[in-house]
Amino acid sequence: MFENKLFNNFYRFGETVLLLLYVNALWICFTLLGLIIFGFGPSTVAMYTIFRHWAKGRDDLPVLQTFWETFKKEFIKANALGIILLLIAYMLYVNLNFLELKGEWLSAFSHYILLLATAIYAVMLIYIFPVYVQYENKLLVYFKNAILMALYQPFRTLYAIAACLTLYYLFFVLPVFIFLMGASLTSFVLMWITYRTFMRLEYKQAKLQEKQA
Repeated sequence: MFENKLFNNFYRFGETVLLLLYVNALWICFTLLGLIIFGFGPSTVAMYTIFRHWAKGRDDLPVLQTFWETFKKEFIKANALGIILLLIAYMLYVNLNFLELKGEWLSAFSHYILLLATAIYAVMLIYIFPVYVQYENKLLVYFKNAILMALYQPFRTLYAIAACLTLYYLFFVLPVFIFLMGASLTSFVLMWITYRTFMRLEYKQAKLQEKQA
């Protein structure tokens, strides 16, 4: 009994590692296929879609077919999302590193505001793609919902941040993992955490609707 359970756990672990390697390779290939800028968004959405199915217990889905179909279907909308995210990141980087205002107080105040905006952006990144693949909404609604989700579930958000910091440490100590499964492992962990957050919220909403009915 114990040996069978141990074997099943080992098999499950190996299957997960192979999935991460495979999806990470697909993400890199399809991102390059879109010349990086036009491949990042749809490839990332396709990757999160795979892991959403995995979180739901669908570990038998055709990975390549699902990835390709999602990449095609979400190409325009996901590109708009990805480009907006990249532009925001670029503007934050430029302003944090090169913005200079006259007056010491004004300069310090603007710097703290930019740091706060960067922190909000970083937290939003945790939820933006999981929210995108979980719910059907207008493009700008995803940004609002990602921020609201982070604020509404602060402990789950802290859990996700801790997971990201742990992964950052892993990639820092073993940089080879960045290339092998950097994107896929990060999205796998975040999708796993956020999916359970979504399920908890939907359960609470269903209970509230039952009481109001």
